[in-house]
Amino acid sequence: MIQEKALLELCDVTLFVGAAKLLDQVSLELKHGECLSIVGPNGAGKTTLLRVIVGLLRGYSGSVKIDGTEVRGLSHESLSHLVSLVPQRLEFLPSFSVREFLELSGLEKTEQSLSLVRHLEERCLPQLSAGELQRVLIAGAVAQGAKVLVLDEPTANVDPIGRRDIEEVLRNCREDMGLSYILVTHDISLALRCTDRTALMKAGRLVWSGATLDPALVQQLSVCYGCNFVELKHADLSAPIIVPT
Repeated sequence: MIQEKALLELCDVTLFVGAAKLLDQVSLELKHGECLSIVGPNGAGKTTLLRVIVGLLRGYSGSVKIDGTEVRGLSHESLSHLVSLVPQRLEFLPSFSVREFLELSGLEKTEQSLSLVRHLEERCLPQLSAGELQRVLIAGAVAQGAKVLVLDEPTANVDPIGRRDIEEVLRNCREDMGLSYILVTHDISLALRCTDRTALMKAGRLVWSGATLDPALVQQLSVCYGCNFVELKHADLSAPIIVPT
């Protein structure tokens, strides 16, 4: 059987900033159409790893390849067709409508991205709530035409309705569009609902990875965070909830 080539492949990625080692021999793969969550305590290196993947930090050793191409040698323009970072927020919100923002993000998949933000098309970016803006930022990454979306805590500071809507957008990206994404989150239950695999990081190292619904995840979370976790199930939920105790 021919093994499927990974869409994203990290091999022994190590990063120093001064004398501080922020990443320590991280190796990870993402297949085509797969969705991965990265979880771990504050300071684990999760956001740093995302910044390496999208080409914002290039002083690493090891390799980061997307579709077989090393990230380090690509221009930002070339890299934008391979991977797109969805930040928690934008520091400056121009007075564009949502439609204008998506058209500027990329014409190739504008209609596809508009399907993710119906009823918001004519709203101006500064008028959006945190949850609405995050949906638009995800749609902008889709419009860009990147093969991998990278999301940094998309539900942080978002109310329950906004969280529900963001989950719906992620589900559409995953099930309807077949997109691959990496999701950094502190919300373990979000990872259970929205990703196929979960990777745990601590102190710059990858300490465990496996299927998101792997029964071993609860114990591995307890080891990673240094506190106990418990899994709860409810008939109305498609996936269990995992919470610290």
